Amino acid sequence: MTSQQPTELASRATVSGHPTMVSWSRGKPRLYLADTDGPIDLAGLVGEEIHVDIKPGFRCQHCGDRADNSPCQECQSKPPFQQCVFTPGTSCEYQDCPFPSFKRRSCAHNFVVYLVAKDSVKAGITQADRAVSRWAEQGATHGIIIARTPNRRVAGVVEDALEAVVSTESTKEWYEPLDQPKNALMEAVNSCQDVLSGPLEPFSTLPSDETTIEDRIVLLPVHFAGDDATVSSLPGLTVDEGVQSEVLGVRGQILATEDAVVNFDHLKGKQVTVEAPAECLPAMEAAQ
Repeated sequence: MTSQQPTELASRATVSGHPTMVSWSRGKPRLYLADTDGPIDLAGLVGEEIHVDIKPGFRCQHCGDRADNSPCQECQSKPPFQQCVFTPGTSCEYQDCPFPSFKRRSCAHNFVVYLVAKDSVKAGITQADRAVSRWAEQGATHGIIIARTPNRRVAGVVEDALEAVVSTESTKEWYEPLDQPKNALMEAVNSCQDVLSGPLEPFSTLPSDETTIEDRIVLLPVHFAGDDATVSSLPGLTVDEGVQSEVLGVRGQILATEDAVVNFDHLKGKQVTVEAPAECLPAMEAAQ
């Protein structure tokens, strides 16, 4: 009779760096750090035990240089941290843009205006080829495009007009999703019909048929199987705090564990150390 060999434990590793963003591509969330060559595979961490520590020690989320704040003072004077990017409908000087290279790279492209379902329905804008990724990065459960425009400024004008019927502000915390997100989106679309008329009608992509509207609603990828109400009540990690716990899931910029949430949107520029299964981390030193 042969004895059964013990299963070899999965190797673990440690990575330390300063978060810049959680990017969703092809339905997979990845955390990018200013100090590493590769990202952390957050989807791969679901169901795994991780150890996270937050320490002071800023790097600018944009340029990666050491700084007292993120973004640093120099980056704050340039896009994407200028008011014209945040409120293009009222602040953009498109023809006389003082940042022509940024305009060519980030503004003079096709943009879409969209609605997404979170804990409520929100309107927003993004570059046309990034719509689904943008919705996932915001933590939405569903989304639909309602207008297409030739640049960021016009998209901002349309978004500003929609403020009369739908919110353009959104929570950046873990939330409890709407019970019927599709119905909520369809109701919001109906509210937008009158706004997207007159001079804005050429940009509207809204059909009049409700079945067609429902078919256009996109279901966003899910990497979470826990209870939203429970997670919403958990504390969030901040500087000089840590957690060792099992990962329940990821939504937008937030990693949920059994004992705390790690909101990377709030931790940009701070020093984060993660110990987890090695295959989910960029190549670094092995954990002891």
